[in-house]
Order: sequence, then C-alpha cells, then structure tokens
Amino acid sequence: RFRSCVMRATYLAQGDPSIAEAVKSLARRMSSPNEADYQISKRLGRFLIKYPMTANQFPIQNMYDTIKVYVDTDHAGCALTRRSTTGLAVLLGRHCVKHGSNIQSTIGLSSGESEWYGLVKGSATGLGLQSMLDDWGIQVKLHVYSDSSAARGFSARQGLSRMRHVQTRYLWVQERVQHGHLQVLPVRGKCNPADIFTKAVSGTIREKFLTMLGFKHIDPSINHKSLLVKGHCATIG
Repeated sequence: RFRSCVMRATYLAQGDPSIAEAVKSLARRMSSPNEADYQISKRLGRFLIKYPMTANQFPIQNMYDTIKVYVDTDHAGCALTRRSTTGLAVLLGRHCVKHGSNIQSTIGLSSGESEWYGLVKGSATGLGLQSMLDDWGIQVKLHVYSDSSAARGFSARQGLSRMRHVQTRYLWVQERVQHGHLQVLPVRGKCNPADIFTKAVSGTIREKFLTMLGFKHIDPSINHKSLLVKGHCATIG
C-alpha cells in the first residue's frame, strides 16, 4: 500500500512543486518501508486533501531571450546517508517549464561543495533546454542563479583551488562559464524559488515561491473554464 501511494504521489508531483520534496523523501523508502514511513505518507495525503488541485498558469508574455535556472541545495539533509538534496526550477520568461528535487549521487563534504554539485545539475539542465530551443531556431542566453557565494566564486575559477574533494568530472561548468556559454548570477536566499525543493518550508514561504513560479492552488469546486480567461491559460494537476 505504501509503494502504491508513493507512486501515485510521484505522478502528481510532476505538476505540483509543493509536494516534490516530500515525494522525493518518501520514494527513497520504497525498498524497505516501515510503519513510520506509512504515517508520513498519510501526512502527505492530508495535505493533498486540503490542496487537491494545482494550476500551472501561463500568462501571455513577450518573447523571452533568456533561460533562467534557479538552483538550491540542502547540505547533508539526509540524516542517514548525509547526502544533499538539489532543487531546481527552470523558467522561460515567467513560465516554469521544469522543476525537480533530487538526492545528489556524490556526498558533499562541505556546503560549498554540495552547492556546486547543485549548480552543475542546474547548468546541465539549462544547456539541454538551450540546445533544444536552438534546434527550433530560437536563440536564448542561459542564466543560472545560485544563493551560494562559494559556488558562484568556484565557477569563475579554473581548477580545484581550495575545493580539493570535488571530482574532476564536475569541473566542466568552469570552462562553459569562461567561454560565455552561460552566466552564474546571484540571488538572495529569500528570493530563490528552488528553496521549496530542498526542504520543508512554512505555508507562507511555500505560497510565495509557488506564485513566483506561476503555480496556484485552486478550489476543485470552481468551473475550470474560468481559469482560461483572456491572456491566461493553465494546466491543471
């Protein structure tokens, strides 16, 4: 029953950023769930009863010229494995086209190291989308936003510098930055929407970042056609 519920929640999380981090944590327990895990899944179920539907709104906007990727990391957030969580949100203008919450495969020995791994993940995702748009004849720039000064500073260097434990396969972003393929820019932690993909946050912060990403909890009793007003469209999840 636990696995069945988590798989259904995983499907819902594709269109609902507010449960992405919770579903990620539950999915890690699918191999050997216990009673405590089932109780946590019931807590997620109560949240979905309160907020059963989420709309991803796409307001009409001018043609975008930049891909914005917001990344954030919760260093050693897993109490058992000490692995960190990477959260990211990809926006084309005001439209959120991708979001995710993932456990890092490499254990970061410092917050700066784990933030760097998150920045690498966001850069790879942004470059993939940039390449796809280029195939369609759409030329856009790539900006990756991080609230970590250590990760931003490391991206502007060449080589390991003081981060001796970073694996060399993660240094390719430095070359991309040097050649101007992407820019790594600062963002305040309180203004970084990727924060909701790394840890549990308060309801006020959650609603703030959902609004920034263009998502909105809606009442299922209303007429869905009312969301398709002039200048807006929405996908319902």
